[in-house]
Amino acid sequence: MRLLRFPTENSDKPMVVALGFFDCIHRGHASLVKADCDTAKRIGAESALLTFENDPSCLLGGEKQIYTLEERADALESIGLKNLLFTPFSLDFASKTPMEFLDALTSSYNIKAITVGGDYTFGKGAAGNVALLRDYCAALGIDVIVVPFEMETSGKISTSNLKALVKAGDIEKLNALLSQPYFMIGEIEHARRVGTALGFPTANVCVSCDKLPLADGIYATKILIDGQCFDSMTNVGAKPTFDITARTVETFIFDFHGDLYGKRVKLSFFARTRGTRKFDSAAALKQQLSQDERQIRSILQGENNDK
Repeated sequence: MRLLRFPTENSDKPMVVALGFFDCIHRGHASLVKADCDTAKRIGAESALLTFENDPSCLLGGEKQIYTLEERADALESIGLKNLLFTPFSLDFASKTPMEFLDALTSSYNIKAITVGGDYTFGKGAAGNVALLRDYCAALGIDVIVVPFEMETSGKISTSNLKALVKAGDIEKLNALLSQPYFMIGEIEHARRVGTALGFPTANVCVSCDKLPLADGIYATKILIDGQCFDSMTNVGAKPTFDITARTVETFIFDFHGDLYGKRVKLSFFARTRGTRKFDSAAALKQQLSQDERQIRSILQGENNDK
């Protein structure tokens, strides 16, 4: 995938561009991106998507983003997207009128078609909508493709609902709405080696502070290291048994031996098996971790068999 900073990094290649924030890549986003890729292939252009480097709602006092830009790029590339256009969201960007935004977009790239959802809005005060976009693009000979909403039981898949599931640690419901299992990308750092002393050596995955925190707990996970996937169990949160209050993401990788420090990994989540709690002793915690491992190996074996 090619990453281009908008509007300074331009391209003359014919493109079909999907517009929206895409704070995570849920099923609705995936449908829109697939429509974008299909259109690009049909007309002999390249697929592209414009997103923000940071979360607009966070800048305006809202919650953090579900996926970082790097994570969104990973998810989008897996769908087949060829170009990711990105720009930081700032108060200056927010002040642009709909026409100023469209002028900047169409003067920076050779756009043949634009793909959006039916509720797409843009420009200062969200004054731009699909009708305005159609009128603007018609004058330039640019097609506009409007993709129907992807629905869940309670209605259209919404960012607020997805964020609530992340904060609750409800991985099963969350994964049912995402284009792929919820994941984190981060670098392995040195940790306190508390797990090593218990016989459960863990890899400390350092994730971006811009990412919406996942609920504390023990999770069934898979970790991708240098293109190879391993089953694992992950503790998200503090370590109250040892009076360690700092929140970390620490993963015990099953059947793995090797040096991971400094490696960038992808950690995917499949189930939350229990919450984090304080044990009376290290021995009691070790016994619980052995039970956790057996349970999580069974969960992940089921995942492996379903493939």
